[in-house]
Amino acid sequence: MAHWQLYLKYLDAVVSGAETSGILPENRRSALEDVGFSKSMFDELPRMRSVVNRRATWEERYKELEEYKAEYGHCVVPKSYGPLGSWVRSQRHIMKDNDDESFEDGGLLSQDKIDKLNKLGFIWDVYAYQWDETYRELLHYKEEHNHTNVPMSYGELGLWVFNQRNNYNSYMKGKQSGMTPSRIQLLESIGFEFDFGKKILSAADERWQMRLNELKEYKEKTGTLRVDRSGNASLYNWCQHQKARIRKSSLKKDRLDALIDIGFIDNGT
Repeated sequence: MAHWQLYLKYLDAVVSGAETSGILPENRRSALEDVGFSKSMFDELPRMRSVVNRRATWEERYKELEEYKAEYGHCVVPKSYGPLGSWVRSQRHIMKDNDDESFEDGGLLSQDKIDKLNKLGFIWDVYAYQWDETYRELLHYKEEHNHTNVPMSYGELGLWVFNQRNNYNSYMKGKQSGMTPSRIQLLESIGFEFDFGKKILSAADERWQMRLNELKEYKEKTGTLRVDRSGNASLYNWCQHQKARIRKSSLKKDRLDALIDIGFIDNGT
């Protein structure tokens, strides 16, 4: 609730003799009055109340949505945006059950309104929209890095990639998840590694797997797993650390197996 609305509510309580501390604590009221709030600000109280309490029409909200799209380039208004955000969410709910008369305008969303929203680019399934948008981010990442194994440390895209693997594993086990056959096909078409996720149980696992991938790429480019220290000191040090762990028999079996698979054990260990 906006500051002026709280102050209005406080004034109502004063007039009616009701308790005001639960509406506007003394320190907050003083702070507002220090910046100019006073009863005289609300001489036109009845008119202001009618403006505040009047429910905006569908067309008025639609006009607000047009203005929102002009400013932000899309119609995905967050719930936190206020009345417009709530109205946008209600349109989606109405489409799911167009006979529910608890919504505004009698609960019915006419075909004319649906057409207007579609013309504006209204997003009916916001989760599908967000998936598609993040998938496009992954395409850009692949163009730049030549792979889709985005580390979790990369931010939201890294977390999304991690979640796709989890969702895929759940889907393959017959459990409910956000993965679908069409999404699997889209991800496979760009070389997405679903099995990569089975090896990632922690941030440490992820860092280790990314190093292994870096070593594989090094072998593809140079034809050897003997990393040149002067050319890539960090990868060289990682390899030395793996060899030390192998000699001490302290390397996890799955990691040892992965190194054996690429021939690492036969290269000086």
